[in-house]
Amino acid sequence: MKIRSSIIALVGVLATMPALADVTAVYQLDRKNQMTVSVRDQNQIRMDVAKDVFMLLKGNKTYSVRKEGSGWVAMDMDEIAKMSGGFAGMPMGDDSYEDDGQAQGSFRDTGRSETVAGYQGKVYEVIDEEGERTEVVLSNHKDLTTITQGMARFGAQTASNMGFAGAGAVPDLSSMAGGYTGLLRQDKHMKLISVDKSTKGSGYFDLPPGTVMEKMPDMGAGAGAGGMGLPPGMNMEDIKQQMEEAMKKMQQQR
Repeated sequence: MKIRSSIIALVGVLATMPALADVTAVYQLDRKNQMTVSVRDQNQIRMDVAKDVFMLLKGNKTYSVRKEGSGWVAMDMDEIAKMSGGFAGMPMGDDSYEDDGQAQGSFRDTGRSETVAGYQGKVYEVIDEEGERTEVVLSNHKDLTTITQGMARFGAQTASNMGFAGAGAVPDLSSMAGGYTGLLRQDKHMKLISVDKSTKGSGYFDLPPGTVMEKMPDMGAGAGAGGMGLPPGMNMEDIKQQMEEAMKKMQQQR
């Protein structure tokens, strides 16, 4: 009887536990472009960069997905690593890090605060090894920390899948800046607009049904941004640079 009672009690506890929550943040990148980042957990992340164009992380796989006509086309980022003369063996970033992974430059709390999209954060100044100053606003809100960690995970996994040397390690944000690790603003390049915690559909973090997998074209075959599944005016280098810069600023919080 005690065993049965224990099982019933356990079932009751599990039934009252909250379901896995989705967190979605919208960032303004410039006057025309926005990026929507949705995180269910660190193995299910989606980044929408334009209408019917998104990047998807599922487990250790990352995809560039776009709609063509009434169907969907996706490219596995592993395809980029396979191409001749691609990114394989190239270092991730711009040598801004020491061999032990520590960022160069400086990072300081300005003592100022700023409210972005209803979230209060601290204003920090980052000075890189070349003397360039960048202002970032960080929050300690758990939802923003989830989003920032998701972006870091996505960027690291994508770079690893694309064949960049030394990529794949996700920065540990837990001890940075006294818990202020949620990105609210990065200069004028990236600013939070809104956060939504509504549950996404069951297939939101999956490839759409019937998705056609695209192979990487040969170099010089006229592969452009559209062939990569990105909207006109944006390319993989743009997105990689944006995520790289955000990750770099977070690393400099150590």
